[in-house]
Amino acid sequence: MKVLIVEDDRSIQMVLQLVLTRVSQSQVLVASNGREGIEKIRQEKPDVVLLDLMMPEMDGFEVCSLSKADEATRNIPIIFLTAQPQPASVARAMALGAAGYIVKPFDPMKIIAQINEALSRVQAPLLK
Repeated sequence: MKVLIVEDDRSIQMVLQLVLTRVSQSQVLVASNGREGIEKIRQEKPDVVLLDLMMPEMDGFEVCSLSKADEATRNIPIIFLTAQPQPASVARAMALGAAGYIVKPFDPMKIIAQINEALSRVQAPLLK
């Protein structure tokens, strides 16, 4: 299982990497801004993307929109992981095709549950 974390906060990157590698034995890729994120989505074709909303160079909405507009990447589940709890942000993310929306601070096991839910729609879950 290949998971791409698109997040500009190093501490959150490290927590997510630790959880995903230990709990699910996933291969974890990291991008530190939106532009790098969309490049890695296109090059690596991860099984799922954990996407921050507010980042340098390109925000999460734009990354999601570009990913969903591309035939080669449109079916990759994207789960927003953000400090923005506003209903308008949640609605916009879901309208763009997001598979989930988690507000920081987050419970690491909730991340795994959201990933499993998103993947169950397209393939086998991370954990049995």
